[in-house]
Amino acid sequence: MVETEDFLKSGSVVLACTPSVSWESKNISLPEVVDKIENGNSLYIGSCAATAESTLQELTDNWKLADIRIIQMLPGGNLPHLSENVDRFRTLSFYSFQRTGYYQQDAGEGLQDYSPVSVVSVPRLLREGELHVDVAIIKVTPPHKNFVSLGMGVELTKDFIRHAKLVIAEVNENMPWTEGHSKIPCSDIDWWVSVNKPLSTTKELWPGFFEQPTFAPEVLEKIGENVIKEIPDRATVKFGVSPLCYSIFPFLRQRKDLGLHNDLLTETLFRLHEEGVITNKYKTIDTGRTVVSQAHGSQDLYEFIDRNPILEFKSGSYINDPQVLAKIDNLITVVGSLKVDLTGQVATDSISTKFYGGVWSDIESILGAKLSKGGKPIVIQPSKSLHGRSNIVLALPPGTGVSVTRSDVEYIVTEYGVAYIYGKSIRERCLALIDIAHPDFRDELLEQAKAAGYISQSQPGKFSKNSYPKQFECNHTTKSGKKVLVRPIKPVDEDNLRKFFHNLSDQSIYLRYFRRMKSMPQRILQKTADIDYSRDMAIVVLSPPDAYQHDIVGIAQWISDPRGLHIPEIAFQVRDDWQGEGLGKYLFRKIMAAAKTMGIMKLKADVLATNKAMNVTFEKSGIPIMKSSDFGVITYTFDLEAVDLSTLQDS
Repeated sequence: MVETEDFLKSGSVVLACTPSVSWESKNISLPEVVDKIENGNSLYIGSCAATAESTLQELTDNWKLADIRIIQMLPGGNLPHLSENVDRFRTLSFYSFQRTGYYQQDAGEGLQDYSPVSVVSVPRLLREGELHVDVAIIKVTPPHKNFVSLGMGVELTKDFIRHAKLVIAEVNENMPWTEGHSKIPCSDIDWWVSVNKPLSTTKELWPGFFEQPTFAPEVLEKIGENVIKEIPDRATVKFGVSPLCYSIFPFLRQRKDLGLHNDLLTETLFRLHEEGVITNKYKTIDTGRTVVSQAHGSQDLYEFIDRNPILEFKSGSYINDPQVLAKIDNLITVVGSLKVDLTGQVATDSISTKFYGGVWSDIESILGAKLSKGGKPIVIQPSKSLHGRSNIVLALPPGTGVSVTRSDVEYIVTEYGVAYIYGKSIRERCLALIDIAHPDFRDELLEQAKAAGYISQSQPGKFSKNSYPKQFECNHTTKSGKKVLVRPIKPVDEDNLRKFFHNLSDQSIYLRYFRRMKSMPQRILQKTADIDYSRDMAIVVLSPPDAYQHDIVGIAQWISDPRGLHIPEIAFQVRDDWQGEGLGKYLFRKIMAAAKTMGIMKLKADVLATNKAMNVTFEKSGIPIMKSSDFGVITYTFDLEAVDLSTLQDS
C-alpha cells in the first residue's frame, strides 16, 4: 500500500496518478464483495457515519461467510452482524457496547469483545501483529484527481489500511470531502462499490439511546456551571467520548475565541463554530483550525464539513498523543467518569465486572492537559448514579478498572463543586471529595474514611451536615487593584490556615487571641475549617483568585454557642502584608451580611482597647451597637434587626 504522505513527498505525482489498473475496472457490486472475503478473515470497518453499512449488511445476509471478526473503534449505525451467532461473526470494539446501546446478553460467549486499550495504542498493536486485520472496508468520497477522501471517518483508518491485505471502499457521493490527513490515493483501494445513501445522523446511529434514562437536567446543568468556571476565554478544549461530556458543550457559549482539538465533532460543537464561539485564533498549534478525527450529527453538519478549510481531520493517534497535546497552551480536557474513590482513583470504563464505556483517550487527555502550559485536566461525574448510589466511594468495587490513577488526577467536578486534589494528602483528598459528594452520603463517607484511617478520628465532620453555601462566593478587588476570591471556608483549608497563622506577626497574633502563641493547635484548626454552615460561618480571602494553589490572606468568622445561650461571637483578621487594602472593613460587612441572610440578628465581638484599627472599623460601621469595657477589653454588640441587607452587600 502507498501511504499518502510518503506518496506526496516522493514527487511521483504523475506516475501515482496513472495507475496500471483503472479506477473503473475496480468497480464491483455488493454481492461481489462477499467473494473477495475469506472465512476466518478479520475485517476493519469505520465508525459512526463512516461505517460501511450497506457492505456490512450484504456480508451478514450472505451465508457463504463464517468465522468473520469485525473490528470497529466506536460502535454505531446499522450493525446487523450483532444479531448473528459466534460461529458467523465476532466483534471487537474499543468502546463497550453497553454504553452505546448495542450490548447483547451473549457478549460473554465471545460475540462482542471489548478491548480496554487507548486509541494511541492501536497503531502499535497493528505494527507488532497483536491486532491482525485482513480486510479494511471503508467509506469514501468519489475520486478527485485520483484521490479519495475518508471524509469524517479518519480515526485510525489509515493505520488499518496500511496493515490490511485488501481494501474495499464504499464510494458515497454524500460523504463530505474533508481537509487534513484524510486523503488516500485511488491506488490504495483494491475494489469499490457505489452506495449513495444519505449518511446516518446521530439519532439514526444510536436509535433509542437518547431515550434511555439519564441524569436529571438540573444535575447536568450544575456540573456544566462548575466546569465552565475552569475554562477561560481563548482556551482550547478537548472532551472524552463519554456522553456525559456532551452536557458541557452548551456552556461553552459563555466563553470567547475557544479552540477545539477533539476526537469528535458533534452537532453542538458545529453550531458553536457558526456562532463564533469556536474560532481557534489562539491555538498554539493548528492555529485557526479545528482538529478532529470523526464527526456525527445532522445533514447540516455534514454540509458544513464538506471542503471547509477551518476543519482538519487527523488520525486519532495525533489527536490523542500527549506530546501533541502538551504543545497546546491552555488546554482544558474534560473526561466523564463512573466512580471515584476517596483517594482519587477514577473508573471510566467499568464498575465491578461490567463494562459501560471505554478507556479511549482518557489517560492521554489527562496527561496532555497536565503538560500543557495553563492546562487543566478535569474529571466530571454526577454525585449519584442512576440507581441512587454514591459515585464517590471509599474504595472502587472489586473488579473495577482504574482508568486514571490517583497520582494523575487534578480536578474532580460534581454538581456540588470542584475538588482540586493534585499533590494533596490522602486526608485532604478525602475531605475535598466528601465535600462534593451527595449530601445523602457525606456522613457515611466520613465515617468510612475515619475507620480506614484516612482521616483523624477527631475530625468534627460538621461540614457534611449541610450544603456548602455557594451564594457567599464572590470575587473582590482591593484598594490597590488586587484581585482576590472570597468564599466560605472548607475543611481542605486547614493547612492553609496553619500557613496563614505563621505568616502573622507576633503583634497581630496577640491582638487576635489576646495572648502570645507560637503554633496553632490542631483542634482549633479543625474547629475553624470544619463548620456546620447552618450555624457557624467563616469567610476567607484567597490569593490568587483563579488558582487552587492559593494563600489565605484574610478571614472573618463567627462561632455560635452550641447551647444557644449566648450571642455568636465574631472575629476577623488580615495578614500583615495585606493590611491597608481595605480588607478589614470589607470582611466585617461581608460577615454581617452573611449573618443577616441566615437570620442571625445579633453578633458580638471582644476587642483589645489598644487595637485602634479594629475599634475604628466597628465604631464607623453604621450598624447600631452597644458597647461595654472591662480590663482593657471592649465588647461590642451589633444589632442587625433594622439594618438593610443591601447596604451591607453593596459596600
